[in-house]
Amino acid sequence: MAAPASVPVSTAPVNTAPDSALPASTAPARQAARGETVYILACAMCHGDRLEGLTGPSLRDESFEAGFADLPPLGLHDLIRDTMPQDQRGTLSPQEVLDVTAYLLGQNGHILPDTGLNTGNLSRLLPRRQDTPRAP
Repeated sequence: MAAPASVPVSTAPVNTAPDSALPASTAPARQAARGETVYILACAMCHGDRLEGLTGPSLRDESFEAGFADLPPLGLHDLIRDTMPQDQRGTLSPQEVLDVTAYLLGQNGHILPDTGLNTGNLSRLLPRRQDTPRAP
C-alpha cells in the first residue's frame, strides 16, 4: 500500500488584524462582506437574498431610497439594532449591527469611511441624499 501523498501547507501569514489596522480601502470591503454574511443568515428570509424584499420591504434601489435615504446612517443602525430580526429582536451583536448597516449602505451607494463603519464615525455620516450623488 502506498503512503498517502503529502499535502502542501501554506506558510503565508494570515491577516487577523482588526479592521482599524488594515489598509484604508480594505476595511470597508471586509466589513461589508461580514455584513453580507449576517444579512444572509438573519435578514434574507424577510428581505430576500438580493435585498429585493419578500415579507419585509426591499432594501435596494428606489425602495431603499424612499424609505431610508433621508434617515441618517445612525438612524438606520438603530432601527436594525432595536427591531431586527423582527422575530428575534436584539439578538444581533453590536458588531453585527454595524456590519449589516455598512453592507446595506454600501449596496445603496453610500460612501463608507475608509476605516469602516464604527460607533465613532456613525453619528457623523450624512443621510444618503446629502452624500455624494449616485453615478449615472
